Amino acid sequence: MTIRTCIAIIGVGNDLRRDDGVGWAVIDRLGQRAAARPFPAGTVLAACDGDPVRLIGL
Repeated sequence: MTIRTCIAIIGVGNDLRRDDGVGWAVIDRLGQRAAARPFPAGTVLAACDGDPVRLIGL
């Protein structure tokens, strides 16, 4: 039996509303960090505006 691990890091917010864009900023910084120190295999970085349908899809 093979166990498949998937890690999802989802930054929620809205980049256009500066008070609510921190989730997207964190995802951006984590993406920059991953260039030097990669995340474990199966790790996905995603940004979402908080819409429930899009969150479920991620």
